[in-house]
Amino acid sequence: VKSPYAYTLLILFWLNVLIAQVNSDMNSYGFIDIKTDSMDVPFFIDGIYVGSHPLKEPVAVIPGFHEVGYIPPELQHRKVRENLTDGLKRVYVAASDTLEVFLFYDHYLAQVQAMEKEFKLQSIMGVSLFGVLLILLFIIT
Repeated sequence: VKSPYAYTLLILFWLNVLIAQVNSDMNSYGFIDIKTDSMDVPFFIDGIYVGSHPLKEPVAVIPGFHEVGYIPPELQHRKVRENLTDGLKRVYVAASDTLEVFLFYDHYLAQVQAMEKEFKLQSIMGVSLFGVLLILLFIIT
């Protein structure tokens, strides 16, 4: 009959091995802790929804460059990205490091809608001016 202490030591040894494997896996990831100045703001990392403010814990990511923001990917046009720099941040996360990112939330949806109207108006004006130019060219010739 084997001693119960031997079984206990064997179980503790295997638990130690399992815990060590989990810790070594977590060392290959970086973490992003996102904060903002408003409640219930949705957060996106690389276009993937990760939760709303406040997040319970930092988000694990692969080390490297990541895009963190509160603007949904379907609203991220090139001009929106250029004009709403506070809504999207490109950050570098190192392995085994926690990076804290603070985003200033200023009702981006209203800004995005206003910018889309502005871009639409610009394109309509451009087409109209081009049409007037063509009409003038045909009248002159």
